Amino acid sequence: MVASIGEIGGIVPYTSYSARDSYIKNNSEIIKDFTNAIQKGLDFVHSHSDKEIAEIIVKQFPDTSLVDLENAIKRYREIDAWPITTDFSKESFNHLQDIMLDYGAIDKKVSYEQLIYNE
Repeated sequence: MVASIGEIGGIVPYTSYSARDSYIKNNSEIIKDFTNAIQKGLDFVHSHSDKEIAEIIVKQFPDTSLVDLENAIKRYREIDAWPITTDFSKESFNHLQDIMLDYGAIDKKVSYEQLIYNE
């Protein structure tokens, strides 16, 4: 491996979900539970060793050895690939949009304030 995309690409909010305002309004518990589940996963990653995490996820990667998974997790940890919280900044959101613009996935940026849901 020459370099990690996560290391050279900067902070990108890659775990997110989309919902209409009406869904958010009518299903606030589901939104809260989903966010809490993601946070629980982040807390787990930050409170367990690379080996412990690898042992738990190895069945999801049948063609990858436990040692290779442990090394991959170690590399993710070394570059701070996992955030501490589910919150993300306007700067990282704009960075994600720059990537999507360059790739042609979107035609124009939208405002951070327009898309971010705050409880």
